[in-house]
Amino acid sequence: MHSPYDLYDWCVRMGSTKLATVGSAQAHDPTVCRQQLDEDLADQTPRILYIPKDLIAAPIITARAIWTLFGMTTPPF
Repeated sequence: MHSPYDLYDWCVRMGSTKLATVGSAQAHDPTVCRQQLDEDLADQTPRILYIPKDLIAAPIITARAIWTLFGMTTPPF
C-alpha cells in the first residue's frame, strides 16, 4: 500500500498510474498529477481497500521503473 504522496511522486517522475490516463498525453502532465493527489487526499476510503488497485498498478509501475532504469527513452505509456 502506498500513500497518496508516493503515488504523486511516481506520477511526476514516471507518469500517472491511473488507468484513465495511462497511455495518454496527460500521463506526464504535472497538473494532472496534482489533481490526482487532491482526489486521493479527499478520498475517505480506508487504505486496506486499495490493495487490489495497488496490485493492478504494480506491473505498470514496475515496467516504468525498469524502462527508466535502463534509460532508453521516454516510456511510450
